[in-house]
Amino acid sequence: MASPIGAQGTLVVKTDSAGASIPIHISEPAGVTSENLSLSTWGASFILANCLHTFALPSSQIDQSGRDGSSAQPWMLELGAGTGLVGLAAAAIWGAKVTLTDLPGILPGLAANISLNELLLHKHAGSASCGSLDWTDPSTLRLQQDERSTGPDTVESSDAKPSVILAADTIYSEDHPEMLSRTIMTWLVSGPESRAILCYPLRMAYIDHVRKFWELMEAGGFECVEEGREKGGEEWNELAHTPYEWCVWRWKANV
Repeated sequence: MASPIGAQGTLVVKTDSAGASIPIHISEPAGVTSENLSLSTWGASFILANCLHTFALPSSQIDQSGRDGSSAQPWMLELGAGTGLVGLAAAAIWGAKVTLTDLPGILPGLAANISLNELLLHKHAGSASCGSLDWTDPSTLRLQQDERSTGPDTVESSDAKPSVILAADTIYSEDHPEMLSRTIMTWLVSGPESRAILCYPLRMAYIDHVRKFWELMEAGGFECVEEGREKGGEEWNELAHTPYEWCVWRWKANV
């Protein structure tokens, strides 16, 4: 559930199995809401951010040239980003260009957290932007603009697609399995080396929604290549017996 950091704090995210880590600065200002949910960092985001370094992404999805001063960066997309913890961690850990997406009411909070972590992202050859993406009509990504923006204000899925999609705690209503799976299918670039990486708490009330999501992904041409479960700390206010499940999906080779 929601984070224990209060209005603003720092979450430490692991970057390798030896114990190295990075600090991600997160603000959760009051008044930033959408669909009756206040801006907050959820336990699944913290779990997924700390698992990113363990995933064996194909080398084509992590262009190391970005770390050597080249402008080349793999493009990744976070769905239902909330405060952006997962996407910001991915940008730093993988030296990637990550677009954090959520509903329009959440974008001011996302933009603020990108600004808080600009120096960290620059140090690790990553970058982040944010925009709104309507899962009921997911073909158009509307980018948040500021005084420094120079590119287009929209991106169409028919023109550009990310190689990695990230999502944490985005399955908590009966509508989400269909909307989320359709959005992933709309945006993830085709080919068996692309990845969709998700994490969610296995709350009893939403188990059927998770099963439906898996069914829709498999029916849509995806296969799960990695999965696992983690326990969250009590500070995230989840029930003690609630595990978090993560899963990594790719397009089947014949799709």
